[in-house]
Amino acid sequence: MNPPQSEPFSALSGNPKKYLQAYTETYLKEEIREEALTRNFGNFARFLEIAARQNGQLTNTTAIARDAGVARQTVQGYFDILIDTLIGYWLAPWKLKRATKQVSHSKFYFFDSGVVRALSGRLPYPATPEESGPLFECFLINEIRAYLHYTELDYPLYFWRSQNGVEVDIFLETSKGYVAIEVKNGDRWEKKFNRGMHRLTEELGRNKVTCFGVFRGEKQLMIDNIMVYPGLDFLRRLWRHEIIDR
Repeated sequence: MNPPQSEPFSALSGNPKKYLQAYTETYLKEEIREEALTRNFGNFARFLEIAARQNGQLTNTTAIARDAGVARQTVQGYFDILIDTLIGYWLAPWKLKRATKQVSHSKFYFFDSGVVRALSGRLPYPATPEESGPLFECFLINEIRAYLHYTELDYPLYFWRSQNGVEVDIFLETSKGYVAIEVKNGDRWEKKFNRGMHRLTEELGRNKVTCFGVFRGEKQLMIDNIMVYPGLDFLRRLWRHEIIDR
């Protein structure tokens, strides 16, 4: 059996922008309004745009509530609706047992990068550098989630970040050890990008953590004993079970 294709589901349409816009309008109309999942449709639609623009960032429900003009409890309820309707999910921070100062907020990701752009109102415009990084990261995380589901592996995904900003974008514990993955949107890889992965290997043991970098460059690299792959190469290796072994 072949794995699913590694492309956003909007690629199924000859007009991706029109398809994505229609999808978001259908979601709001049929899933939210007609099912009466929220009492105030306007507040929810405003929240949804704000949440989409913060896709993949540390989620601060108090700040989102302030920007949306609703109560914090309402925002939490809105996130519950997104999860119940399978539009997104939480990525929780992984806790280093010996570390004392770590980020405790989770990140919220939508299930498709194209849907994020449509919900955020940014679909008609070219993605800015500030947008394209989180979108690339979102796409890769969703692909890893798809791989784990397809292979019937029940490993939960996490991210890790210290209070001083040292971070690893994707982290999971498998039956054979830990896997840490750092994602960068640029076409060059710098040694400083490995800081978070090195920190984790120091804490957990060098032989217990397999680290990978993913970027938009054209050639694979080996930097400080960490394999760095172009995005498409990484996905091919993922589906060949070379990144997360069954």
